[in-house]
Amino acid sequence: MRILFVSCLFAIAAAATGQAQTVDELVARHIEARGGLQKLQAIQTIKITRTVATPFSDVRVIIYRKRPQLFRAEQGPAAPGAALVPRGVNPDAAWDVAQGKVVTRPDAAAAETRELDADFDGLLVDWKAKGHAVTYEGKEMLPSAETYKLKVKTKSGAERTIYLDARTYLERRQTGILNLPGGRQFNIVLDFDNYREVNGVKFPFDINEDRTGKEPSLSFVTYTEKIEVNVPMDDSLFAPPAKPGQP
Repeated sequence: MRILFVSCLFAIAAAATGQAQTVDELVARHIEARGGLQKLQAIQTIKITRTVATPFSDVRVIIYRKRPQLFRAEQGPAAPGAALVPRGVNPDAAWDVAQGKVVTRPDAAAAETRELDADFDGLLVDWKAKGHAVTYEGKEMLPSAETYKLKVKTKSGAERTIYLDARTYLERRQTGILNLPGGRQFNIVLDFDNYREVNGVKFPFDINEDRTGKEPSLSFVTYTEKIEVNVPMDDSLFAPPAKPGQP
């Protein structure tokens, strides 16, 4: 009995060690596939210009990111010269502009937004230092490719499942729960495609998004027009506007 008990303990320890090695190996290959840690860290700011095709109209989206966790997104009608509505994340708050007013998200929602939206390199990069937990859930076949399935629980408690292409180790899909202001909540599926290299780092230029839940289901197709890196950005860009009607 004692020998059997000790053998079980060794088996459990070995399984835990094997999983840790598998997660570390998969994350390392993912980082290398994207261009390597050195090239990732050489990028200090990112500006992304996109058009999002919705069931109703096209939306113009411009995203600004700056290390370590500064984020701003502006969106609005795709018509030339149309005003874009901003939202952002800085060290003090996560904020939105709604009905001409700046609205600050509660602390728990702000923490989640900072970890998900304002994460500069992606959830898997430096996940241990960020305080996240990552577990390997096995392989899964998607329509686009066979994938490795990784479950991520962030420090704030948000959960995401990341699917890495078993051949390229690039991210193919991400699923989870999207929490929006006003208590709105969706199950989301993000599919990534059309990877292109910018400054030695690969980015997905096409993103398909499906939202399901209590509200009517929504689908979006995102086309990235341009990604610019190391563009000068002042920290004030990420502060809420003094006059919400202005950028």
